[in-house]
Amino acid sequence: MIDELRLEQQQQLSQQQIQSLQLLAMDNIELEGFLQNEHLENPLLEYSSQGTSLRKGEVDAFWNRDIRESAAEENKIKPYLQEQLPMEKFTQKEWELFEFLIDCLDEHGFFKGNIEEIAKMNHVSCQSVEKCLEELRLLEPVGIFAENLQECLLRQLAVLGISNPDLEKIIKEHLEDVAEGKISSISRELKLSTLQVRKYIAMIEHLNPCPMAGFSTGETKYIVPDMIAVQGESGWEILLNDSWLGDYGLNDYYIHMMKETKDAELYEYFRKKLERARFIVNSIEQRRKTLLMIGKTLLEHQKGYFEGKEPLRPMTMTALAKELGINSSTVSRAIKGKYIQAPRGTLELKSLFSAGVHQNGEEKGEAVTANKIKNQIFKLIKAEDKRKPYSDTKLVQLLQQENIQISRRAVAKYREEMGIRGSFERKEE
Repeated sequence: MIDELRLEQQQQLSQQQIQSLQLLAMDNIELEGFLQNEHLENPLLEYSSQGTSLRKGEVDAFWNRDIRESAAEENKIKPYLQEQLPMEKFTQKEWELFEFLIDCLDEHGFFKGNIEEIAKMNHVSCQSVEKCLEELRLLEPVGIFAENLQECLLRQLAVLGISNPDLEKIIKEHLEDVAEGKISSISRELKLSTLQVRKYIAMIEHLNPCPMAGFSTGETKYIVPDMIAVQGESGWEILLNDSWLGDYGLNDYYIHMMKETKDAELYEYFRKKLERARFIVNSIEQRRKTLLMIGKTLLEHQKGYFEGKEPLRPMTMTALAKELGINSSTVSRAIKGKYIQAPRGTLELKSLFSAGVHQNGEEKGEAVTANKIKNQIFKLIKAEDKRKPYSDTKLVQLLQQENIQISRRAVAKYREEMGIRGSFERKEE
């Protein structure tokens, strides 16, 4: 029996270690989705919006979160809407009014225009404007031309055939509370269980808060940095860009309920949920510590690069892991798909690592990064006599004088990667 218990504990520990590493590998956007699901399923995991939240007090921004694709463009939404309107049904004046009204949409797809002003500008009656608006509001995507977020979401519920007074009241009166994670406030006011409120919130999250999303003309995507490198009077500092995730902790109310209950089955349910909640909270904190530790150490090693004074210094994940006393696979997972925002731009963490380059694996002189070699090649070619440009063999010799030992083939490879032509093509008369 004892052996079976030990085996079960070992398996559980192993599974938790695996999930802890999976959490470490998530970027902030992925982590947010994971935590929202956990919060929805686990009443012992409490959420509160704290710190400088990117969404706090901004309902539209909350529901329009993570729209990293570029903002919708009218030259794509306009034909999409017009194609849904039967041409023979409307007059030329109405078609002109449709076009005018589409141009009045904001970036979310909401209509913020003033009907009286639009009527005067187009020399039509207010009734004509309202009639055209009603036609446009029947089009897809559902929610287009709504006056606000609430109307947009309610219209989608109607199309789905969902009629629920409590759900509708949350949308009408409590979106701000939802955005700030105030589930208990909603629960008390509507006299609903927190579990039921979470289910309603999950339903709302499956609606489309931004009808214009997906109508961009380009493939532009915004990168959400996971770290921020800040240079102040006292030096450089690494900050984690995760305050907008809010704080997750343990729900004291349910912990008290667990302690008071006489129902063995209910106690066991709460016990497992509490164990899971503690694991999540501890894993998040460990993730933050690991990322900060790696970020600060990277910044120390690449300070000159961040300041724009020198190229990247040689730094491998193995070397960094050894310095921090952690496994190299931990470093690999921690930097996976993550970015750091710095004065010189937003950089992928992986790009800050570069192994030293040597010829034939022999450590002749100081190890240098590929970036540094490219910089040196660029400088040599820039300063060359354009009537007698350096051959790749000559560049090898000049690099040797800089204590950089690489082959002619490597020089040609780096030169081509920088888009620099061969010596014959660079020659000027």
